[in-house]
Amino acid sequence: MGLKSNPFEKFGTYSRRRFLKQTALTAAGWAAARKLAPGFDGWLDARLSPEKSKVVLVRHKAVVDASGKVQSPLLQEMLDKALTTFTGQSSVSDAWRRFISPEDVVGLKINTLGCQSVQGTDYTQHFPAIIEAVAGGLRRIGLKDKSIVVWDRSEEEMKEAGLTIQTDPGAMRFIANKPGRRDPGDYAATSYPVGGGSSRVSRILADVCTSMINIPVPKTHGNSIFTCSLKNHYGTIDNPNRYHANNCSDPGIAEVNAIPIIRQKQKLVISDALLIVTEGGPRWDRRFIRPYGGVLVSTDPVAVDAVALSILDDLRKTDGMEPIAPRVPHIALAEKLGLGKSRLEDIELVTVNL
Repeated sequence: MGLKSNPFEKFGTYSRRRFLKQTALTAAGWAAARKLAPGFDGWLDARLSPEKSKVVLVRHKAVVDASGKVQSPLLQEMLDKALTTFTGQSSVSDAWRRFISPEDVVGLKINTLGCQSVQGTDYTQHFPAIIEAVAGGLRRIGLKDKSIVVWDRSEEEMKEAGLTIQTDPGAMRFIANKPGRRDPGDYAATSYPVGGGSSRVSRILADVCTSMINIPVPKTHGNSIFTCSLKNHYGTIDNPNRYHANNCSDPGIAEVNAIPIIRQKQKLVISDALLIVTEGGPRWDRRFIRPYGGVLVSTDPVAVDAVALSILDDLRKTDGMEPIAPRVPHIALAEKLGLGKSRLEDIELVTVNL
């Protein structure tokens, strides 16, 4: 398993030149952001650690079947093992305390895009299953259900994924930025620079949650070619359609993930790799849904995406399809912005098969 080369290299001097030009043009924007967001200098000016980024992959061959049915007790065991392996802690509660406090209000940012064709089928079981597994871990540290907020771009898409909207503040909430995918949404007033433009973030992230866990799914995508944890934040901002040019990279996914409040509040990435869509995404095209039975955990979203992309390409190879990694620029561009490690040789991948 692995990428043969850095996907950024495929684009040669064109992408590098575009990146440098883009950085120069947005210098004023970065300066403005320093005034808007405390702590901006901390993440913008810090150099990447010379150490490898750690990603833990836990798999169980029986956790999900070809129809999408999930064995929830096994999934809980997998997630618990992933957290203790990643942190080196002996207990699940101690592992969770590395990232989350019982006083936090934790947002679980999911990705329910493209479920129309599988609505009402077992292919949506993994959404509530992974949510409940994460919630189960958070309860171990004393976090109350009222302090867990499951959210995505629209209520319409969440319902298509088999989730029920729940706004009672005394229970675990299932809410969205807006009612329908085409409706105006509720976004915070502050604008953050993204390339030559700007974006606002969901009020759920800005005003409701004190911390966030990114829970993406690995799929192909018509515009970005690949979607996982980095692309998931197109559901966090008010104007994602602005950033679809040149495979979502001119500017795009990398710059969106550099928004300070996203960087500050995102504590952990837990990629739901129970099912992987190897073609036809972001729709859940039944012809290309492959049971993988995995959970990926890391604090580095770039490294998670690099590993998930290599897994997806391995599945494509098994099906006789060409790799997509050479056409995915945003993972390497995210490393250029100091957001994480994009090359597999710079990632410590720990694989556990239960």
